[in-house]
Amino acid sequence: MARILLVDDKGRGPRAVATALGCREQDIEAVPSVTAALVRAAEAGHTHVIVTPNELQAAFATRPSSSGDVLRETFDVFEDAVCLIAPDGVLKVANAMGERLYDSRLRPELQATAKDAVSRSATADRTVQLDARVFAVRAYPLTGRGAVVYVRDATDEREREIGRLQAEKMASIGMLAAGVAHEVNNPAAFVLANIEALTGSMRLIEDKLRELPEAGEVRSALSNLLFEASAILQESKEGMARIQRIVRDLGSFSHVDEDVSVPLNVNTAVESALTMLRNEIRYRARVEHDLRAKQLVRASVPRLGQVFLNLISNAVQAMDEADPKRNLLRVRSFDDREHVIVEVIDNGPGIPAEVMPRIFESFFTTKPRGMGTGLGLPISLGIVRGLGGDITVETRPGHGATFRVRIPAAEPGATAAPQPVPEVTPTRQFSRRRILAVDDEVLLLKAYRRMLSDGHDLVTALGGQEALRTLESDSGFDVVLCDLQMPEMSGMELHAAVRERFPALANRFVFVTGGAFSADARRFLEKAVTAVIQKPFRVEELLALVDSIAGDGARPPRAAR
Repeated sequence: MARILLVDDKGRGPRAVATALGCREQDIEAVPSVTAALVRAAEAGHTHVIVTPNELQAAFATRPSSSGDVLRETFDVFEDAVCLIAPDGVLKVANAMGERLYDSRLRPELQATAKDAVSRSATADRTVQLDARVFAVRAYPLTGRGAVVYVRDATDEREREIGRLQAEKMASIGMLAAGVAHEVNNPAAFVLANIEALTGSMRLIEDKLRELPEAGEVRSALSNLLFEASAILQESKEGMARIQRIVRDLGSFSHVDEDVSVPLNVNTAVESALTMLRNEIRYRARVEHDLRAKQLVRASVPRLGQVFLNLISNAVQAMDEADPKRNLLRVRSFDDREHVIVEVIDNGPGIPAEVMPRIFESFFTTKPRGMGTGLGLPISLGIVRGLGGDITVETRPGHGATFRVRIPAAEPGATAAPQPVPEVTPTRQFSRRRILAVDDEVLLLKAYRRMLSDGHDLVTALGGQEALRTLESDSGFDVVLCDLQMPEMSGMELHAAVRERFPALANRFVFVTGGAFSADARRFLEKAVTAVIQKPFRVEELLALVDSIAGDGARPPRAAR
């Protein structure tokens, strides 16, 4: 059949032209002018039909508009693809999007879905991916004619679903972190208290030792042993202080389900992320940090922490673990007029040019299977943009990468939440107070006795019910030291009962907590209590807080026994 050389100055689509001329699209060759058509015909050496613009216009004017044409034009406006695929896999009819997808790398997938529907005489579904887009494919069988295949872009829907699952996963991790923190805190509290008690006993032994004669092997040997024991105790205290920091950082990440924005210093979130990743970093790279940002930002503490956790973790994993001495991770923060900047810089291999445009795409990852989900950077970018900021990247192959987080500074005059424990010096002297200590851990109550009995009058109660019985007979306490999480009667419930029955003591509570699990408990700590201290704690912290609470008002009257 002769080919058709089309001179079309109106830019009509090949399907519309083929319909008007009553031929197949593949028989048409478009040329820019009549002259070009004549040259092309002479070069080909066989017969061609030349259709001029006027002839084409006449064909369109005389073409009848069938119901099929109207239906096809209607379906062409749809963003979803609809196509009829014959049993042999040939495309029979399709709207514009259907043709586009059929002519792409998805053709085998579309044909396979249609074939599956025909063979089963039932609808067939599958999910396919083209570049960064995800498509849901469903095929409906037509007896003897193949299958109608419907394809829709499900990328946004899937991202929302993955985001929801990720949020649920992070909430579960948060609950686990809170549980771990709470279980670690109780033994850590009495271990630290015992170390403090041993340190005090060592000082007493040293004082007695000085009373012995100067000379003598016994004194020399004892002095050496005491020095070594003191060093061991000091190392133990440093280890417990590290546990304390880790547990408190776990606590901050345990509230990932909260989206409450508060004024905060980004340096706190960066330091917390570095602490959480300390074990991973120490065997992979050296760390340098220069945190100079002074302005506050308004953000959710756990969500901002998640951003820096992701960025620092990615930077560490990008560097060759076989060369930790060369690897360098640098973290900087500084103020930039009305913004706060945090930079995470590594000297790894950098990001390849072909990968760079896709690093913030959901599900895109260059990490080995099982090592990454491709969600860390997209989620981080979403969090930062939700704060009105942005994340930008600079990289050179072989010279590492710099991820720059830019966040608007909080309004002038904003202040960060105060620390719950006042700063004290070891030499501070405290007034003698009368304290009721309430906890469900026997060992912790023993630790309180060792910590507080020398300088205060201490009464202990194992649980909330026993505390109420104690107060019924004697409510003359300066301070009630109470655990927040207890079985049978929680610290919140005890506080409510005391407020009703012994109102003078309601503002004398110091709550000791290893982690508040529920939103109600967190709101209670924020609004309804006078003071809170996190386990594990130093003796000086507890003594200072007790003295502060007891000194806020007149001592409640002591009831008769």
